[in-house]
Amino acid sequence: MRLFGRELECASIDALVQQARGGRSASSVLRGEAGVGKTALLRYAESTATDALRGSLHD
Repeated sequence: MRLFGRELECASIDALVQQARGGRSASSVLRGEAGVGKTALLRYAESTATDALRGSLHD
């Protein structure tokens, strides 16, 4: 999934997911005005992290 104009935000999510795959925990806050794309970023995070989450649930 690609989000136009959200390269910085996606890179931040990718880094968090990579850390999770390495066994580190972290959190992030997502906030903004209505209609700026928070849900799209959450969907990106979900699609990116799904395999990492699945792996940690089965370990």
